[in-house]
Amino acid sequence: MDKRFPNLFIVGAAKAGTTSFHYALDQHPEVFMSRKKEPGYFVWPEEELQFINNGTLITQPRFLVNHLDDYLKLFEEGIDKKIRGESSTTYLFFYEKCIANLRRIHPDPAHVNIVITLRNPVDRAFSQYMHKVRDGAESLSFEEALDKEAWRKENNWHFDYQYVQRGFYYQQVKAFRDNFPNTKIFLFEDLRSETEKVFTELQTFLGLEVKELKADDELNMSGKPKVESVNIFLKRKNPLKSFIGKLLPKEMRRKARLKVQSAVYKYNLEKEAMDPDTRVRLKKIFSEDILKLQELIGRDLSGWLK
Repeated sequence: MDKRFPNLFIVGAAKAGTTSFHYALDQHPEVFMSRKKEPGYFVWPEEELQFINNGTLITQPRFLVNHLDDYLKLFEEGIDKKIRGESSTTYLFFYEKCIANLRRIHPDPAHVNIVITLRNPVDRAFSQYMHKVRDGAESLSFEEALDKEAWRKENNWHFDYQYVQRGFYYQQVKAFRDNFPNTKIFLFEDLRSETEKVFTELQTFLGLEVKELKADDELNMSGKPKVESVNIFLKRKNPLKSFIGKLLPKEMRRKARLKVQSAVYKYNLEKEAMDPDTRVRLKKIFSEDILKLQELIGRDLSGWLK
């Protein structure tokens, strides 16, 4: 068996804490988390992917690692670690393809660890919308975007524009639990209120010696840019960034990029509130799924409906 295959997959919902889990676990001496987050291999193995992003056709997504040799190279540095992991939120949303491919391609699918992070789907939808606003990839109001979601899906827009559809967790979670015995579910709300307890549970689940892990709440922030050109500079390739990057070792470059990006987001983003009527509308849409999920995972999720 190729020991480079990861044995941990963080498959949480987008905007539900996967970034915090990924970089917190990477601090543990027995863990190696892929330097590239969101490789998405097990949704599109050996496939090409193209979609529309804000009206532009994307044929080579930067996040995607879709060939097995390239994917396994992501874990070569961690071959001697107890846990080798990656985080791809696409795995939860495209659960049927992911599960089928994991069972087909992974040499030991019965013993992989699955960590699922979930968040109130109403808040998650709005946070995802603000994420697209942050990146200059969403020009509609939230309400307009919700009304246009079905049209965008039919016209092959990026799956991140499916603000509502990505929040129906029940079937997604059930499928992973039915197929992988080592599955653990965490709530974003617990991560925010009881960080130390959550990270202790996470390490215990993975059979690790419990260490102090720190969560950076400012990673992957969402919000409306105060100065849009600053965020555009951060996201797009340019000669200055490339020149500075080449001066630093690869790992230091990655950490420096995250720190700079987080610092800029902290001061250049401002939070917006969802319209109360829209919140009521979304609660009605999600209520049945939330109640089914609540029974499935044995957690009181009534707070999501208040």
